[in-house]
Amino acid sequence: MPFNYERLVANETSPGNNDRDIEKWKEPYDENRRYIRVSPFRRKIEIAAFAILLSLNLFLAFKLSSLPSPPTHDPESDPIWGVSEPLYSPAQGAVKYERRVFDVLGTVTKYHGPPTDETDEAWDNLYMIGLSRINEVEASQIANWTERIPNDEDHFIISLDVFHQLHCLNHIRRALSPERYGPQMHTAPIIPGGPPFDHVDHCLNILRESVVCNADITPNVFQWNEEKKQIFPHFDSVHTCRNWESIMEWARGRKLLETFDKFRRPDRLHED
Repeated sequence: MPFNYERLVANETSPGNNDRDIEKWKEPYDENRRYIRVSPFRRKIEIAAFAILLSLNLFLAFKLSSLPSPPTHDPESDPIWGVSEPLYSPAQGAVKYERRVFDVLGTVTKYHGPPTDETDEAWDNLYMIGLSRINEVEASQIANWTERIPNDEDHFIISLDVFHQLHCLNHIRRALSPERYGPQMHTAPIIPGGPPFDHVDHCLNILRESVVCNADITPNVFQWNEEKKQIFPHFDSVHTCRNWESIMEWARGRKLLETFDKFRRPDRLHED
């Protein structure tokens, strides 16, 4: 059985590399030490076949690289989310991002200070949207099923969680001023056999869950304050925020205007 060898590039200055040696190593070599000469025509055929195969491989590699990547649901595949994709929300089309600088430490806004009619109105206006109505296509895509609206069963009930969070924040604010709003009372247990329902305690936990869930990683900086003669924290950092008016516009356009009988059991979209 013949063995074909290809020499390394000759070092023209090395001893022993004469023309005869170089010509000898250009030819195939067999185990019986017999030199087999290859015709120029055969060599051309081999080179042409190699060129065709190389071109075909390059063409296939280009076509494969131009194909769209298949969708993946591997939790390890997304370095940003850590999951395959964020959960669907009917309001996701309303999300617009903007940069916003938070208030300087010590600034007093209309949401600050002792409670007044003006501060009450400012807080109430943040979330007095109520419930929203979505259609069946939107309802079928959300992660948790929701009920149809009685007497309007082409639509379904939701409320954006941000409005519940703002309600909770305002409820805690009001609890800090019992002289104006009255004492906070516990109500009947939500879970049978559980403790009386503490609305303030519930709201504190809701806000804890929300803050930890969204985990704002904006860096708060520390700068030298010449007046205080110390390095002082700054919370007036620039943040990446969702445009609030865009979300409010979506919610106003989907606002559930009519009351409904919450004790009437509707037909369910996800009925077994």
